[in-house]
This record gives sequence, structure tokens and C-alpha cells, in this order.
Amino acid sequence: MTRRLAAALAVLAALAVAPHADAAQSAPLHRSEARDSVDAARAAYDEARSRVVALSEQSSRVTANAEAAEATAARLRAEVGGDDGGFIGAVRGALGGESDLDRAADAAADAESARAIADMVQSALAAQITATEQARRAWERAERRRARVEAAFSASEYADAALERAHFLPAYDVTGAQDRRNQRALRAWQAYLHDLAAAAVVPPPASELADPTHLPEGLAPARDAHNDLAPGIATARSVTVISAEAVRAVSEAFRRVGLPDVPGATTPSAYACGGLVSTAWAGPRLTPPADAAGQYQQLRGVPASSVEMGDVVVLGSRKDGLAETGVYVGRNQVVLADPTTGTAAVRPLTRDLLGVRRVGIGLGQHAPAPAGGTCGVTVAAHTETDGPFGLPVAPGTYHLTAGFGDPGSRWSSGEHTGLDFAAPIGTPVVAVGAGTVTIEHPDWAGNLVRIDHGGGVETLYAHLSRVDVTDGQVLAAGEQLGLVGEEGNASGPHVHLEVRLDGTPYDPALVLGFATGDPCPATPDGLTLMRCDAAVAYRLMGAAYADQFGTAPCVVTGQELAVDLCGGAERAGSPENDWLLRHGPAYGWIHPGTRAEPWHFAYSGGTSG
Repeated sequence: MTRRLAAALAVLAALAVAPHADAAQSAPLHRSEARDSVDAARAAYDEARSRVVALSEQSSRVTANAEAAEATAARLRAEVGGDDGGFIGAVRGALGGESDLDRAADAAADAESARAIADMVQSALAAQITATEQARRAWERAERRRARVEAAFSASEYADAALERAHFLPAYDVTGAQDRRNQRALRAWQAYLHDLAAAAVVPPPASELADPTHLPEGLAPARDAHNDLAPGIATARSVTVISAEAVRAVSEAFRRVGLPDVPGATTPSAYACGGLVSTAWAGPRLTPPADAAGQYQQLRGVPASSVEMGDVVVLGSRKDGLAETGVYVGRNQVVLADPTTGTAAVRPLTRDLLGVRRVGIGLGQHAPAPAGGTCGVTVAAHTETDGPFGLPVAPGTYHLTAGFGDPGSRWSSGEHTGLDFAAPIGTPVVAVGAGTVTIEHPDWAGNLVRIDHGGGVETLYAHLSRVDVTDGQVLAAGEQLGLVGEEGNASGPHVHLEVRLDGTPYDPALVLGFATGDPCPATPDGLTLMRCDAAVAYRLMGAAYADQFGTAPCVVTGQELAVDLCGGAERAGSPENDWLLRHGPAYGWIHPGTRAEPWHFAYSGGTSG
């Protein structure tokens, strides 16, 4: 038994738990040390696992031996316990042989020794499993530390490359107050690049920041001034993260500061009116429009209070027209080009801000840029509409100014809820469609005419200098209701047109067919969405249908420009289907042809009489 125990202890000594050393306890100073730390932790983990395997095999063997020894001891104990066996064994012992009693005693001692060994090996196995789990966690910590070191190295390399680009070129020759402003802005930008490196952040492409609900690992969503999730930017360790393209654009803008010429054959005026922005942002993945009007109209807008580095700022006003565009470089500073010389300089972001646009988060839906100003364009008036409504003023007498959704403090909601048709005071204003009049005089509008067209569709005409209709009057489409004015909260003569569906404003430009954008609800429950002009036309048709049959058509499915109907309208020859075939075209809704299903109708455009 002594030899058996000694052998067991020797086995346990060979398989004893190795002292655990956490290879990730001290912070590595270099990438090589971080890699060595991971390698050491992985080796310790592998060794610990091999010990577990060996101990597990040993435990299986000694446990089997203990169980066999216990079975033998139990059998001999049973034999010795019998009367005959006990007598015979005692006689055998008296004659000089090994008695059954002796063998039973030895078997019991062997079983006890075997069980003790099995218990010791099992305890050692449990301790080794614990040590192996500790080694695994140490390896994971080492891996995380290495990842941080690698991220810090990559961020440092990225920042160095960006800093190398972010400087004034040798031709820079500016003195005085302007030089001090330029230098302060450049130092602030360089400090931001150092902050990115300290936060171990390499800015991702703009495409990876466009959706704030799905950001790269390590980045958190940013919020704008309205506490809404902000597309195109993120945060990491209290540092705002802009896209890699935006970083390049800001650095490129600084490289143009103070230069007496402009790239290529661009004229100074064109450089100020969009050329600087497109040059700074030009790249293989993103290039904004080359002109100021295109940047204002086509790029996605963000609240002016949420402007971030790299954003495109559009200067000007509705009254004075479109001015320059530039690149925002942080701390209320923007790089703009002089329209006369083309020389770029850092300027404070003034109050003459027409809008802020962010590159890389999709296209915007904005009203045309205002005419006039240093970068002004003449906005062609639409002569006709492709939607269910006509124009509120005659073609050629107006130009569009404030568009739907434009931000600004002049509007109580913070955003414009209609479309403004600027025209001289006294220009006739007509109903865009047939309906019943209500007259109101709110402070913001002065004189306002509201027309209920049925089906939950209303139009509003604000700032009128004169009202030519009365409450309850029924107007036909195109019938005069008043004159253009500037009553109420107005910066100049215009008629403010709103289109409301069930009380909610929608973009009139989409309803009139001037532009395309998000769909509108074609039914009050909001379950059927269509292109906005088709949705309004469907509502108008539905109101007339309800006058005839007591309820609007039943919808099975609706698409952008088509609908499948039920409630009688699905049956060829029914009164409902016949009515739609006869009256639907007046609202732009037609049956595609005799071979199509009788319940299927499509929108072809056109205005209601």
C-alpha cells in the first residue's frame, strides 16, 4: 500500500497545476511586446489544456482501478461473512496458508488506497480546470490589449498621414489678422486629428456612417441638436468621429487656403460657387455637385445647429439670393473662396446661412436655390404640373423660394411646412383644385384661405394681400381666391402653399409633380403608401366615389402607382367598377386594358377638373 501511494503521489507531482502567470498584466509599450504577450498567454493556455487532458485520462484510469478494487473487496468480504467460508478460511490459515480473511483485509486496504488516489487525481483535475480557465481569460485579455495597441498604432499612422496633408502649401503668403485666423483654425484641426489618434480611432468610410443604427464596432451613435440620431457622424471616447472622406476634405480645404490661383481651368467665381467644395471632396467614392445650386439642392440637409467638420455650408438668404459654399472646419469656422480672386480663407460662420449639407448620407429633397446673390441662378418657373393639382399662380409670374422642410428660426416648428411661390404683390392666386373654402387670420399667415378637397386633402394659401372668397364657398380648380401679399410672418411677397393629408403637411413639390421623394398615405389609416401625387389623386377620386356609394373604395394592395380594389370594384360590370372606368381618368386613374384584372387600376398623372 505504501508503494502504491508513493507511485500515485509521483504521478500527481508530474501533473501538478502549473503556476498561473497573467501575460497581460503589464501594458505593452510596443506592438512587438503586445504580440509577444499574446503568444506567451496562448502558450500558457495550451500547456494548461494539455495538463487537463493528461489528468482527465489519469482520472479515468485510477477511478476504474478504484471501482475494480472496491468490487473485489466487496466480494471477498461476502465470502468471509459466510459461516462455511469463515470456518474453511480459518482452517486454511491454521495449516499455514493465506486465509480468506487475510485476502479480504488486503483487498479492503487496496480499495481504500485506490479510492484515495482517485480522489486526489480528481481534485487535481478540478484545480487544473480552474487554472486553465484563468489562462484562457489571460489570453483573451492579451488579445484585447494587442487589439488596442494595434488600433492605437493604426490611428497614429492615420493621424500622421492626415497631419501631413493638413498644412498650408509653400505658396501660402498671408499676413496680419487673416493669417492669425487661418493659423488658429489649422491648429484646431490638427488638434482634432491628435484627438482621434489618442482615442485609437481610424475614421471609417462615409458609407459606414450613413446609418447611425449600424455603425462599425467601437463607435457609438451621435445625436444632433434635436436629440435625433445623426447620420454621417459617430462618437468614440467623447470624440466626434467624421468620415475618412470628410477628414480628407477638410485637410484639402486647408491646403487651398491663401493660394492665389485655383485648380485647372476653374474661374474664381465658379471656385467660390461650389468649385472649392467639389475640389476638396473629390475622390474615388464621393464627389459632390460642382456648383453651389447643385450642392444646395442635391446634398442631404442637416440642422444648422448640428454642423460638423467636413459639412458643406451654403451661404445666402431667400431675400438676397445664393452666395458661396464652403467647407466647415470646426469651431464656427469655414473655408470659403473669394468670388473675385478665388483665394480661399478661413471665415467665421455668419448668420447668412442658407443651409448645411452633409456629403455621403444620401441625396436630399430641397426646393430650388433662390435666384440672385453672388452665386445666384435663375429658377425656371414650372409652366404646368404632372400631379392632381394645378399651380396656385400663373406660369411665368413666380419663382420658388423656401422649400418644404427647410430649417429656420422663422418657423415655429423649426422647419418650413409648405412651398413658397414668390411673385409681385397683387398677383392672382387660384385654387389648385376644387373644394370648399374656409377663411382664417392666424398671426403667422395674416390672411389665409383653406380649401377642403375631400378625402382628407386640404390646401392652404397664406400671406394673401386680399381674399376674394367667402366661408363655405365652393371653388372650381383654377378659380381665383385672392392676391399675393406679404401679410403675417413673411420676408417678401409670396404665397405659401401647404398640402395636408389628414391634417399633416406633406411636400407640395411632390404632390405637384415637381420632384420625387418619400411616399404619402393614400388612405387615412396610413397602410397604403403611394407616390405623393398618386396618393392625393387617389384620395380625391375616393371622395367622389364615396359621394356615390357611401364609402371610399376598398383596397387590397397598393403600390407606388397602382392599386388593387375590392368591395364591388373588383367585379367587371359592377356599378362600382363602371364608375371607376368612367370617372377615374379625370383623376389620373385608369384601367390598364381589357386583358388586365378588372380590380387593377394605375395612375397615369393629370389634374382634376
